[in-house]
Amino acid sequence: MVDDAGASRDGMTVAHAPLALPPAPAYLHRRRALLSAGAGALTGLALGLPLGGCAQNEQLGRAHLILVSDDELEQMSNMAEADIRARSGGPVRDPGRQRALERMADRLSDVEGAPQPRQGFRAELLADRNVNAFVLPNGYSGYLDGMWGCVGGNQDELAIIMGHEMGHLTGRHAQERVSQQRALGLGAAVIGAAIGAAAGGRRYSPAIGAALGLGVALGGSAFSRSHEHEADRLGLIYATRAGYDPRAAQRFWDRMEARHGQGGGPPTFLSAPPTPGGRRERLPTRRRGDPDARAAMAMRGRG
Repeated sequence: MVDDAGASRDGMTVAHAPLALPPAPAYLHRRRALLSAGAGALTGLALGLPLGGCAQNEQLGRAHLILVSDDELEQMSNMAEADIRARSGGPVRDPGRQRALERMADRLSDVEGAPQPRQGFRAELLADRNVNAFVLPNGYSGYLDGMWGCVGGNQDELAIIMGHEMGHLTGRHAQERVSQQRALGLGAAVIGAAIGAAAGGRRYSPAIGAALGLGVALGGSAFSRSHEHEADRLGLIYATRAGYDPRAAQRFWDRMEARHGQGGGPPTFLSAPPTPGGRRERLPTRRRGDPDARAAMAMRGRG
């Protein structure tokens, strides 16, 4: 997600930033992927679950354990979508800006590797003046009017934000979050209540927001730092493949760092550590060292 509510409102803050540490060597990435896959397999065996729950995500280069069905997540997302739209004041009454978001969503959805949710990727400009953006597993993605104003409607910067939200879908971060908590027995009551409420058609509850990784401002709690890093990386790649200027990521994080320094707090997009400055500092290494990012920039003649 992306917002400017600060860590206490990470549900909609731009908390998707890279670590300020130097990139780990390739062998460490492979080791982490193997450990993740192995841990998922062991957890599944311990729970008597089929190893089919351990899925390899090629775009992430790692495996993850998925123990929740797409149908369950979609039901929960549908309820969250209705609640958020109501609490945010509903769609902005500006057909021109809404069409601009929809065109951007179509353009990003057409690139290689972009997620293809069953209900489509549906971007909507919402009336809330907070600086934030978010995505739900059903493909609904909200962009608060405050975020549009913060970047001055700059299409390249908005594409970086939207690409980031798409990255959460590609990474299946909500599914992984729910599955990990279910497998480890953490928050079982919360997850059970969320799935039960969705399946029973009951009203939205904060349990659903917590399970889906929505920040506090949206009635939940933020994605992990590793999820935010992965979404940052994929967002840069998708935006570049769609023909947007990858240098906009630098400008965006500069903007977010300036707001953070003025006491405005980072957006939910930024709600999880590290800081906007740390994410910005990671960009040069990502542009030079990530094969997919480098190929996308070479194809577009930018970087």
